[in-house]
Amino acid sequence: MVAPALFRISVYNGDRVFQCQIGSPSELKVTVRHNLPGTLTMTVPLSHRRALVLLEPKTRLVVLFRGEHLISGPITEKEIGTDGVAGTLTVTVEDDLRVLKEILGWQVPAAAISAQGTAEFRKYTGNAEGIVKVAVTENGVNRLGIPGLTTATNLARGVSVPGGLSYRMHPLADLLFPAVATAGLGVTVKQDGTSLVLDVHEPVTYGRTLSVDGRTLKNVQMVSARPKASRAVVGGAGEGRDRYFRVVTDTAREAIYGFCGEVFVDAASTGSDYTKLLKDTADAAKDLKDANNDLTKADNALDAANMAYENADQAYDTALATGTSSLISSATSRRNTAQSKVTSRLADYNTALADRNTKQTAYNTLLASQPAALADYQAAMDEEGNKALTENGISNGVAITLAEAGIFKYGPGGFHVGDKVPIKITDDITVTEVIKECTIQWVSTNHASVDPVVGDRLDQPERITQKRLQALARGQRDMRNR
Repeated sequence: MVAPALFRISVYNGDRVFQCQIGSPSELKVTVRHNLPGTLTMTVPLSHRRALVLLEPKTRLVVLFRGEHLISGPITEKEIGTDGVAGTLTVTVEDDLRVLKEILGWQVPAAAISAQGTAEFRKYTGNAEGIVKVAVTENGVNRLGIPGLTTATNLARGVSVPGGLSYRMHPLADLLFPAVATAGLGVTVKQDGTSLVLDVHEPVTYGRTLSVDGRTLKNVQMVSARPKASRAVVGGAGEGRDRYFRVVTDTAREAIYGFCGEVFVDAASTGSDYTKLLKDTADAAKDLKDANNDLTKADNALDAANMAYENADQAYDTALATGTSSLISSATSRRNTAQSKVTSRLADYNTALADRNTKQTAYNTLLASQPAALADYQAAMDEEGNKALTENGISNGVAITLAEAGIFKYGPGGFHVGDKVPIKITDDITVTEVIKECTIQWVSTNHASVDPVVGDRLDQPERITQKRLQALARGQRDMRNR
């Protein structure tokens, strides 16, 4: 009986309709990653009968490994090499999870671009799975209408994300991936039929401890670096003495490592809603003061009119007592004029009183909303501080080489990226780290090499450089978007 091929390479068109299969490529290398888009490179002879299909601009690949989904995504790059007689075609695929880098989180996803100034952020709160699926549904499914993109049912998995996530035209991936990883979840986008299904999963802990003496590993090396900071000093809005500051402290980190290290975070552009509220409140206070002044003037004018009427009324009584018709007529006219002025001044007073009451209500409303707005502002600053502490946290990496005939295998019944794996370093040291990525390479139809990366491999300079560049790019995008 012939063993089934380890890899199944299927080709689809832009509508995710099956076209053909690639049986035996010259080379195939797939790197799958935890909460990051994986990549695939495949080489076939230029004379391959499916080469023209691979060269179509919307072509996609779906690869199964040991019968299980390994990677799906569009061909993003093609390279042809030939000497005029023979040649090769190499294609590169980026995993469908890349879509999260291509979707921006709008402040008001359901509104037109002209209405985005009505809110500073779109804030998502609650459990990690819910945040992911609501953000993708609002921006990717509903707003952009990305062909085929759907989200699986929300099962509310993962812990609540502290402070939530605030989007202001940030790529969804910038905030989602770190938050989901911290919450202990993995996020995937896989082609299923003609759909691209976004879902999350809960990584598991591998059931056996890997070790050299247990013959699951050939060798192992651990590298560890302590955190670079335990406190984030966040500078908010304002200048000079008016600038607002907060400190976010990881007390557990300080207790474990016995140090206090600070890092400064510039969040000057946060809190525009709060600072606008302060300005609006100050303007309302001025309007209220002016309204009170107008009411005082109207009240004084009404008092003067009432006094004039009382004098005119007394003069009328005096004229009546004389019995002189000319005096009575003059006094009557004077009293009627005074009465008319009282009526007019009373109307002015009532108008001023109503205006003062309206201004008082507006001021009271703005003043009452300040505590909640301040809390939101502080939460936004704390969010920036927590991101900085995460970026300056502990880094553990374990370099391992798998035993050729070991039981630690990728795929069904084995491990997957995102899983935690216990690794015995010495008799006294066993660490449990997350499998961050795994490179699976075609060797033959029934054989593949597997190279997992566990933790943050500090022994790989290119990974360190890539990680720093990604963090720098996120920071620049964040400052630009704010």
